[in-house]
Amino acid sequence: MAEKLPYFAKRLLAIFVAFVIGWFAYMIAMMMTCYDGVLSMIFQPIMEAIASSLFVGGGLLAGLLLRIPIIGKLWRSSWLWASGIALVSLLLMCFGSSLGMTEQFTDQETGRHWTGLHSGVGLTCYFTLLFALSNWPIKKSASICG
Repeated sequence: MAEKLPYFAKRLLAIFVAFVIGWFAYMIAMMMTCYDGVLSMIFQPIMEAIASSLFVGGGLLAGLLLRIPIIGKLWRSSWLWASGIALVSLLLMCFGSSLGMTEQFTDQETGRHWTGLHSGVGLTCYFTLLFALSNWPIKKSASICG
């Protein structure tokens, strides 16, 4: 069925998938770090939608570099580039703190300290994951490239 979709529809689908996965990744991170009860469940989904939209938009802007012929040709040559970036991003978000990529955090209200994934690593991996998904290499049909 995906083969019969026009290029534009496939690109929109990739953007939507990136947004949804970004939303879920943010939701999981929020639940693991700053869950504060019912109010978190009301306001955080809105914040997650805003953050995912901004990061997907940034990924699409960065994807303009793929319009450079040599970079674009390499990117579109195989889905392995995008899947490799997405996989490494996910693995670092899940296991980066076990690999020593950590930072000390402090709860301003309680003064409690904890160690978590370094914020630079987390944000970079979040961005590269959404970049790879929103710019997933989609082959154009021969009639369009013609």
